[in-house]
Amino acid sequence: MKIADVQILFYAIDPTSELHEPAARWLEDAINDREPFGLAWPTIHQFLRLGTNPAFAGCMTDREALGWVAEWIGAGAEIIGDADVRWELLVELVEASRRLLRNSVDDAFLAAVAISRGATLASFDRDFESFVPHGLRLERPTNRTGAVRT
Repeated sequence: MKIADVQILFYAIDPTSELHEPAARWLEDAINDREPFGLAWPTIHQFLRLGTNPAFAGCMTDREALGWVAEWIGAGAEIIGDADVRWELLVELVEASRRLLRNSVDDAFLAAVAISRGATLASFDRDFESFVPHGLRLERPTNRTGAVRT
C-alpha cells in the first residue's frame, strides 16, 4: 500500500507549483496502480484544514476541498485509519525527530500510521527521513529526469 503526505495532494492540484508535475504524476499512478493507495485520516484533516485557510495562497472553498477528497476516494483511494498505531511507536518516532514535539507530532503520527500498515509513505518533506531507521518506507516523487528540487 502507498500513502500520500498532504504535500503530495497540494502540489498535485496546484499547476503553478514547481513540484506539480511529479506530484500529479505520482498521485495518478498511485490511484491507477494495482498496489492499493490510501489517504490517512491525518492527511485528509490537514488537507481540509490548510486548504480552506484564507491565510494560504490558493485557499479553496469548503466545497472545493471536500470535492477533491471525494474525487480521490471515488477514484479508488482507501481511507486509512489509525487503530493499529501503538503509543510506543509514536513516542519512538517523536523522539527520533530532529524537531520539537509541537512541530514533529503530525509527521511522526503519519509515519506511525504508514509503519503500522506496512505502507510506503510518499512525501517531498525531508523531515520524514528521520523515521526511515525506525521502519518507515519513504518514497520521494521525481520528475521525468529523476530529479526533484525542494
